[in-house]
Amino acid sequence: MQKQFAQNIFLLLGINLLIKPLYVLGIDAQVYNHVGDNNYGVYFALYNFCFLFQILLDFGLQNYNSKVVSQNRSAVAEHFSYVLGTKLILIIIFLAVIVMMGMLIGYPTSYFSILVGVGGIMILQSFYVYLRSHFSALGFFGIESWLSALDKLLMIFIIGFQIYVLKEIDIYGFIHGQLGALVLANIIVLLLLGRKFSLSARFSVAKSRGLLKMSFPFALVFILMTLYTRMDGVMLERLLDDDGKAAGIYSSAYRLLDAANILGYLFAMLLIPMFAKLLGDKADVNPLTRTATGILLTASTIFSLLCWFYAADLMHWIYSDISMVNVETFKLLMVSFWFMTMSYLYGSLMTSSGDLRVFNGIFLIGIVVNWAMNLYLIPRQGAYGAAMATLVTQTLVFLGQFILAKTKFNLSYSGSYIFKAILFMGISFALVYFLAHKLTFLWFFEVLIAGVILLIVSFLLGFFRLKEVLT
Repeated sequence: MQKQFAQNIFLLLGINLLIKPLYVLGIDAQVYNHVGDNNYGVYFALYNFCFLFQILLDFGLQNYNSKVVSQNRSAVAEHFSYVLGTKLILIIIFLAVIVMMGMLIGYPTSYFSILVGVGGIMILQSFYVYLRSHFSALGFFGIESWLSALDKLLMIFIIGFQIYVLKEIDIYGFIHGQLGALVLANIIVLLLLGRKFSLSARFSVAKSRGLLKMSFPFALVFILMTLYTRMDGVMLERLLDDDGKAAGIYSSAYRLLDAANILGYLFAMLLIPMFAKLLGDKADVNPLTRTATGILLTASTIFSLLCWFYAADLMHWIYSDISMVNVETFKLLMVSFWFMTMSYLYGSLMTSSGDLRVFNGIFLIGIVVNWAMNLYLIPRQGAYGAAMATLVTQTLVFLGQFILAKTKFNLSYSGSYIFKAILFMGISFALVYFLAHKLTFLWFFEVLIAGVILLIVSFLLGFFRLKEVLT
């Protein structure tokens, strides 16, 4: 299983490292540069607001579906038909809720066209991810890997045409471009899925009630995660009377965190069905866990350190108007990235088991800590305060997940493995510090040198094996 995981995760990462950075830097960041802090800040706040209710679109069905289908692949067609019928009902509920809640909290009338557009993006994204999840659950990990970046590739062409050919874009053009790309992506994945099993939609009150009851623990995971990871953007816009400026500053840093966070998300997409299969077969999860830990530790450590030491260079390279607040906010968020990424590993294992009571308790603690810190820090330190709250919250949540998963599944890391992990992180810090402070090369070349050397160090320490990828 760990060989299959290694092969597919490197394919998945390779595809996404080619396309996702191009979208973030060449499209999303350029929209920000065109429309400015305030306009993008409003979009960012509304996006996070809609994200708070995204659970209504899925209600845990995606993760529940991955678990059920991976353990009972022969019943996928019937299961799909009832889930699809349930999701269509949830879409109507989601749209009604975001509009009513937007009115209740007092959004200006001018915000609602953006709100509905963002809601449409959420609907199509949720549907696309749900459809894609069937390929990994059925064991077609290669197809899932190729589809993982299709939506962003289409956005690059559609929105890129507006930016680089028409030389004109606003928030509405940005939203419409995303909607168009997601419609095309969903059509393509439906055509591919139709070749694997028969597609249909069935409506049954009893079936929908049963599905939602079974998926509720998974829904609760998503609700709690959303409340402590997405409230910061909404709270910045609501607590500060600055026309969305602080939210815009925070979004300039959070955009890069969100893009980097795809690493952990992609791991989870592969790990959940694999862990579910192992647990269903009562097999040992330790070998797969150690393989995933080595790869994630390598990638997250290198990326976090490079972003910390080269934060100013990166931000000035991407954005046309950046202050030290943007840079310092970005540095804190990229330290949070390490804890967020490692959390995906242990969170995937807990999700696969279906035993989520204590797991959700950890998230509940995270919400209380995050909201309390945001309420105190945002009025005093703005975007930087929100980043500080994120770092503390992600650290606590990671520690809770690690301890819980280690205890429940008897995860074991040998003394030599732990020593190598500490050694790798120490070497990484020393090397990046030396390159950033002692050499005078172009920063881009220093980043490249550090990345190559540290990948070699990770290989020599045994955190990943080429034979697992090539054979």
